[in-house]
Amino acid sequence: MGSGARGDYAARVPIHVHGGSVLLARLAEAGVPGERLEWSEVLCEGPVPAEADDEGFRQIRADWLAEHVGDPAAVSRIAAGLRAQDEALAAAAGRDELVLWTGNEWFCQAIALALIARLGPAGARLSWVAADDDPDRPGCSVSELDEAGLRQAFAARECVDPAAIALAVQAWDAYRAPGPIRLQSLVDDAAAFVAWPALRGALALHLAEWPGREDGLARTERQLLAALADGPADLGALLTACGRAEARPWLTDLLVLARLRRLAEGDAPLVHLAGSAPPELKAEITEAGQAVLAGRARWPTPARWLGGALLDAATPWCWDGERGRVVQWA
Repeated sequence: MGSGARGDYAARVPIHVHGGSVLLARLAEAGVPGERLEWSEVLCEGPVPAEADDEGFRQIRADWLAEHVGDPAAVSRIAAGLRAQDEALAAAAGRDELVLWTGNEWFCQAIALALIARLGPAGARLSWVAADDDPDRPGCSVSELDEAGLRQAFAARECVDPAAIALAVQAWDAYRAPGPIRLQSLVDDAAAFVAWPALRGALALHLAEWPGREDGLARTERQLLAALADGPADLGALLTACGRAEARPWLTDLLVLARLRRLAEGDAPLVHLAGSAPPELKAEITEAGQAVLAGRARWPTPARWLGGALLDAATPWCWDGERGRVVQWA
């Protein structure tokens, strides 16, 4: 991560924060001292509009999450869960050191970005733990550590310094903007990420989810169609295929399923889905999907959220793969 000094945090009772209960349980098993707090949200996906206050933001997120897990009746339960974890986080932040266990992939980076942008300016005592990428075990790098590695990583944790907090505020605001230009300009400036190098690559992956200039596909949608070009596949196989296409895999089964359902919509769907839900669900590319994948047709962008932007067929920005950046339609 950054180069923040340890400061006086070693004298405090640490509260370990991560988006998964498995890692938190392993910290206890490894004898890493401190309390544990799970704070889990899929902030790399779905609406994060800038104009919403905290309660409105949670409601917007709950609506989206309920829709994407296929359970519209769960909105109230999900909203209550989001509120409860926010309240627990706020209470912890006012009490002791928060240790953020953060992988280098976009899923974890988005959570760290939101938490640091929220808690850092308020004076929370923040430190973070990161781990180098392991090419043999890509994904959330901190989750792949063994017990000795967890203890060593905790001992080597660093304070989240003011430069990283300032970057988080700037990047979070740009991520929540209704268009991509502020975020693209920030990502263009490599020097801006000295305090947090992994964030730049993660945000670049987000920008590549804008509709492709030639085919209208997000980067990960293109990955799915390419995997289906070899024949029908189930969700697990497609998740594996997408993971192989990434240096730092970040998609989950929920996010792959959301993309498949989106590709299966419309008058000329790119994917046909058989079976109502995993594990029975299987996907197959259609003739329309083959045409888009081959560059013979362009998919009209369906309505979807990307950070703070609501995309549709009239969206004036697209991803230019040759230039590696978001541009405005010519």
